[in-house]
Amino acid sequence: MIHIDVILPRLFAEGATELNVQIELELGGLTALVGPSGSGKTTLLRLLAGLETPRSGRITVDGAVWYDKEEGVNLPPQQRAIGFVFQDTALFPNMTVRENIAYAAPGGQPGLVEELIEGTGLEPFLNRKPGRLSGGQRQRVALARALVRRPRLLLLDEPFAALDTHSSHQLQQVLVKLHQQWQTTTLLVSHHDADVQALADRVIRLVEGHVQTDERIGSRMPDPLMHERIKQIEYDENRQVWVIETANSRLQSTNPAWSQFKVGDEVQLAGKTQRTNGGFNL
Repeated sequence: MIHIDVILPRLFAEGATELNVQIELELGGLTALVGPSGSGKTTLLRLLAGLETPRSGRITVDGAVWYDKEEGVNLPPQQRAIGFVFQDTALFPNMTVRENIAYAAPGGQPGLVEELIEGTGLEPFLNRKPGRLSGGQRQRVALARALVRRPRLLLLDEPFAALDTHSSHQLQQVLVKLHQQWQTTTLLVSHHDADVQALADRVIRLVEGHVQTDERIGSRMPDPLMHERIKQIEYDENRQVWVIETANSRLQSTNPAWSQFKVGDEVQLAGKTQRTNGGFNL
């Protein structure tokens, strides 16, 4: 369980008051923080990350104390098991995709980098620098870099805000897959109802620094669909698998039906169910 009880003086649209939040987050849940601009959503993420300090309160994560005013505990950001994806991604512009992800990886665990590269579908872009990536691709790099530390708490600040609908759906799919696979507790800030409805199992609404509503939602909509065309297909003799590459994904299978695919065919991806408009299972 994650316990959050923080107070911080803040200037809101209606005047000076306090951000005063007391909530508990279940481990492994995906909670959305919603509310009007300036209501304290991003500030709460920064308090959890240790980038700002509350005036008073206490933050504990699965029994570990991250902040306690009375006990004099205030762990710096690097000692908090968090992954933070900023709206502007904050990638290193002089590093490639692989280098950006590997930079944050814990020592002695190179397999984590490869696992996340595969999980985010970034194989075709490994040697590119951020300036040569689309907005959706940069967000996937930022997500992989945040997760490579195996954080207890993943903080997402408007990760879909600058993306078009197609890129947003792709990133939603990646986020759902990794959230389920890694069981990371996730706190998502978003202004878009579609993102919240597709992803969250709980929605907390902040208004002027206070919790106005706290809704537990349960099961959500099916994973969003993603349509892409095959750019390359080949058979890897050594591993005896078919490999299909699209603009944003790399798929592999031993299914002999893949021999019937050709460049230009459209594939439709939805979570673990992957199929083409021709009816073949991928």
